[in-house]
Amino acid sequence: MSENEVLEVIFKETTTKNGIFCQFDDHHGVLLLDIKIGHFSQEDFVVIGDIIDSYFKERGELAGLIVNSKKFPYWQGAINRRQYIEFAAQNHCKFKKAALNIGGFFVRFLASIAKGRAHPEIKIFKYNQIEKAQDWILQD
Repeated sequence: MSENEVLEVIFKETTTKNGIFCQFDDHHGVLLLDIKIGHFSQEDFVVIGDIIDSYFKERGELAGLIVNSKKFPYWQGAINRRQYIEFAAQNHCKFKKAALNIGGFFVRFLASIAKGRAHPEIKIFKYNQIEKAQDWILQD
């Protein structure tokens, strides 16, 4: 791209009924999930899954996922835990990198387990370091 060319980056944004803000950079293939609540609902998984699937079917693997939350979004009961696991199992192979901008010990423990089992490269950032996480995802 020359200096005179302008790159238009389109962000698709939605907020689920449960309050999860989803921002998708369609040009770069980066999905940001900004979580203000403590857990995901089944409807959240459907909305997020639709964003992932539509890009994946059209263009293949997404560059990355950024999960931004003050604390780990725990599950509510056995059914919700199963939904988390199923969602991760179905979608982890659709990302090159996953940035976890989440505070607390549990995310570090979970990331160490996932590194040997999940497809994306995983890196932990401090809460709200979204720009740093995005820069990392977009590095080759």
